[in-house]
Formats: sequence, C-alpha cells, structure tokens
Amino acid sequence: MATRVLLLMALSLSILPLLLLPVATAQFHVKGSVYCDTCRAGFETNVTFYIEGARVGIRCQDRKTMDITFYTEGVTDSTGTYDIVIKNDQYDHICRSVLVSSPLPWCNTPDRGRDTSSIVLTHYENGVVNNLHYANAMGYLKDEPLTQCPGLLKYYLSDIE
Repeated sequence: MATRVLLLMALSLSILPLLLLPVATAQFHVKGSVYCDTCRAGFETNVTFYIEGARVGIRCQDRKTMDITFYTEGVTDSTGTYDIVIKNDQYDHICRSVLVSSPLPWCNTPDRGRDTSSIVLTHYENGVVNNLHYANAMGYLKDEPLTQCPGLLKYYLSDIE
C-alpha cells in the first residue's frame, strides 16, 4: 500500500508541472499575412501579392464592456508575414488581428470583411496548448484592378451561374 502511495505521489509530482506549463508560459506568437487584392475580388488570387511594411495590430476587448484591454502592433516582413509576440494570457477577452496601415498609396483601402481576423490568446479552459496561433490573411484593395482581372475572375467563378 505504501509503495502505491509513493508511486502515485511520484507520478503526480512529475505530471503536475506539465499541466501548469501552458499557464506559466503564457506567451503567444500570432502569425498572419497581409496582401494586396489586385483584382478587388475579395479573396486571394494568383495575381495577389503580399505587402512588406504593413502595420498590423493585435487588439483584445473585454467581452462584457467591449473596453480595449490590450493592444500592440507589428510590421510585416518581405514576405508580407507578421509575427507578433503576446506575453500575457488574455483569458476570456475577444482578440483580433486588425489592419492598421499599408505603405502602398495605391493599395491602402482595407477590404471590409478581410480587415480583421479573430484569434484565441488563452490557454484557460480551452484545451489549446500550442503557443503559435495563426490568423487568417487580411487584405487591402488596389485602387484600380489589373487589366487581366476580368478573365481571371471568370476563370475562378466559372462554376457559378
């Protein structure tokens, strides 16, 4: 009986730190990308390109009052990708990646519906143990679509009557 108790204690002492690990290391990497919709299609196409130097924000709000509880920004790299580190668990807050600004004057109108991306920044009671969280791609609309866009969109939407 005593050996069972000792074995149980040894197992619990070795497992307990693993259970507390996500809370103790509440640091998240939020990755995503920002693109220029050159066809104004509302989605990425093969003539879409990704914007270097776009500013992206991470905004969290209280679920009841909608007050902003956390905000930080980052910038996209040469591939149009951002990687923003969040150092604290945001628990039950509503968090989103949001477009802030584009460095391109001819592609700086946010695409409504593709200008934010919901993200989960908590380990609290949700079963998520990974610290790397991906946000959906967000986009800006080019002022004037490229000349090849009508044919390209006809191709993409060929099964819609």
